[in-house]
Amino acid sequence: MRADICKMIGIKVPIFQGAMTNVSDKYLVSAVSNAGGLGIFAPGDDSSSGDADWLRMKIQEIRERTDKPFGVNLAMRSSRINDFVKVICEEKVAIITTGGGDPTPFIPQLKEAGVLVAPVVPDARAAKKMEEAGADMVVASGMEGGGFVGKVTTLVTVPQVIAAVNIPVIAAGGICDGRGLAAAMALGASGVQMGTRFMMSKESTIPQAFKDAMVKAKSKEALPVDSVLRKGPQLRCLKTKVVDEIQIYENQNTADADVYQNMFNSARDESLMREGRVNETLMPMGEAAGAITQILSCQEIIDRTMAEYRETLAILKELA
Repeated sequence: MRADICKMIGIKVPIFQGAMTNVSDKYLVSAVSNAGGLGIFAPGDDSSSGDADWLRMKIQEIRERTDKPFGVNLAMRSSRINDFVKVICEEKVAIITTGGGDPTPFIPQLKEAGVLVAPVVPDARAAKKMEEAGADMVVASGMEGGGFVGKVTTLVTVPQVIAAVNIPVIAAGGICDGRGLAAAMALGASGVQMGTRFMMSKESTIPQAFKDAMVKAKSKEALPVDSVLRKGPQLRCLKTKVVDEIQIYENQNTADADVYQNMFNSARDESLMREGRVNETLMPMGEAAGAITQILSCQEIIDRTMAEYRETLAILKELA
């Protein structure tokens, strides 16, 4: 269903900032929300987040920087999920997105507290299940995005999800500008989510070394790290030396699942990212990086995206 998500959430433009662990902090979230979009804080899993008091503090820190609506992404497999949901409800966060597990047991509690629920889904089947459980909207994510992703493209995923449900659908995966927004809206989406574009912003606090590497990167250098040796979805990230090493080991006849998992986990150590050690890190990055040539402020990103969107609509109107 095409719906005005701006009115539903209280934002100016139908643009979500993708939730990125160790990237979506108070600076980025507040900057996106102040620019008119929806900033989304990402506590992450048990290894990257604190307890309930920690989450409450993070939410309050964001509120000190913006009086606009923002969201929180919940990793449903977190051992702290019950406490996190309670904090979200008590703090009256505008909206949550979810990943890494089934949010359906918590949807009634969240909705009773007035929190909008927008699970991230990989396909129409999952979207339908979320609708039946009471979700207000879903984020349909294609494989082009950065981080943990599925194996079907955004262009194929989004129309199928839209056809399956009667709630708003946000398109995600490989979208970084106004042309992408126009394309998503043409498919029937009510808005878009952009992660890599906002990660490559002035307000993003990732080290400059990563921003420089991403600006130089081609789309084909956003590689999906995937293996039968590791449980879980593929991780799309920037091609680096450690990515090559992991893939070389995977292809060895003597490759061991435990060794592979340890290599994978070690390369995802938060400290490596914070220290800017590009070649030692699995840094999530979507294919859209190949189309991004400048590090802009969040306000500039949103303003340019909306200007390009209107220009694209005008061109399409002339062609109609």
